[in-house]
Amino acid sequence: MSAKGSNGQKTSCDLLIVNAYVLTVDAQRRVLPSGAVAISGARIVAVGPESEVRARFSGKRVLDARGGVVHPGMVDAHLHSTIHLSRTAFPDDPKINSFEKFAGWINQLTDEDEFANSLVACAEMARNGFTCAMEPGTVFEPDALAAAAEAVGVRVSLSDPYVWDTTEGRNTMVNHIKRAPPDAQRARGLLGKQLVRNKVKDGLVHAHVCIYGSGSASEELEIEAKRTADANGVILNQHQNFSPTQVPFDDQRFGGKPVLTRFAELGILGPNVNFTHMNVIRDEEVEPIVKSGISITWQPGNYQYYGIAQTQKSRMADFLDRGVNVTLGVDLAKIWTFGDMARIAYLVARQSGGYISCERLLEMQTIGAARALGLDREIGSLEVGKRADIVIRDPDLVEGLPGLNPVIQLVMLTQSRAIDTVICNGAIILRGGHLTRCDERWIHDTARASIARMAPLLDLKVGTRWGANA
Repeated sequence: MSAKGSNGQKTSCDLLIVNAYVLTVDAQRRVLPSGAVAISGARIVAVGPESEVRARFSGKRVLDARGGVVHPGMVDAHLHSTIHLSRTAFPDDPKINSFEKFAGWINQLTDEDEFANSLVACAEMARNGFTCAMEPGTVFEPDALAAAAEAVGVRVSLSDPYVWDTTEGRNTMVNHIKRAPPDAQRARGLLGKQLVRNKVKDGLVHAHVCIYGSGSASEELEIEAKRTADANGVILNQHQNFSPTQVPFDDQRFGGKPVLTRFAELGILGPNVNFTHMNVIRDEEVEPIVKSGISITWQPGNYQYYGIAQTQKSRMADFLDRGVNVTLGVDLAKIWTFGDMARIAYLVARQSGGYISCERLLEMQTIGAARALGLDREIGSLEVGKRADIVIRDPDLVEGLPGLNPVIQLVMLTQSRAIDTVICNGAIILRGGHLTRCDERWIHDTARASIARMAPLLDLKVGTRWGANA
């Protein structure tokens, strides 16, 4: 776009963000202490020093960031949106078999419940500065998640529901989900069906190929899923190497060697592959992972929650140092929410003798996560031509003082408390900390109605361990 019209006048844009401390997270990692961003439609048309951008553009609407940090919308690479409201429903004691309880929840979900859960998850994303999430193929009715995302105004990538075809890998969930039997014909019939959504080029809803993974897929399904992802130019996502008890069964059925070495031999690994969790990594698997170019979506909270840290040293800081694209996902928001994973990841890395800087943690949640979703050409950094997914932070929080390092400040200290304005696809979806596209009370009422229906079915009661409820 030319700087000015032929008559020398400024070019009009829809939205102009000024007086901003801009963290672009572009290839040069430019930081603009007195920066501005111009937006037309859904895309960024200028980002640079404020004096230069203002000289070129006039905004139909101008947002004054008041010196606050402006950065790309963050991306969560692993969100089970339809069990979002199950948090606090089940005991926090890790000795209790939580997988069976989650399966019970899933089996009771209606389309309306899936919408209610997803609506809360999407609203929570926006309030915490996240403009995009990847759902790992666990929504029975993908339209429910799509509708929730569009209502709030956030971006999602979704997939086909519960694609699995075997129980031989001893995946805990496979035998418990009544609406999704582990059947080869069913799995192959679903694989790639949601990819039609990618025909809408400038929409909020994207799609990828997903199988559930971690012991639930045959070798044949793994190969077919990778071929489908390759043929359609999208990401293949699955759970993998989650627990020390399940992984040996994968090793056995994939030839007796560490499973990821077998995947490398089969051509399943590659730059368009995103494996989630990867808590259990053997020495033989390290080089195939590094050489393949895969992305890893790490959930350091679950790594600690389930005690995996007691027997399996985390390799994620080492992987990052070797150039592996490691990002973060909230998974099921048990005792955390969007944005909390960065702090947990920092502490887990230190516990393992490693170190992940706050700058890298922000990269992991922006451009790194966008790459893990296959969307890094569209989102994840503030650059001309990319979608306008942007966060503006409030500069006037006491937790932000003294403000000497804005990245440490936003990753570790102010976190969601500083989120003032969120823009997604060029539209303001959060302003002054409140949603703009839908009534927050409606979201609360929708969620409470869903819980009121689910609670008696699952014998859920309000209370604590104290007093009469103990």
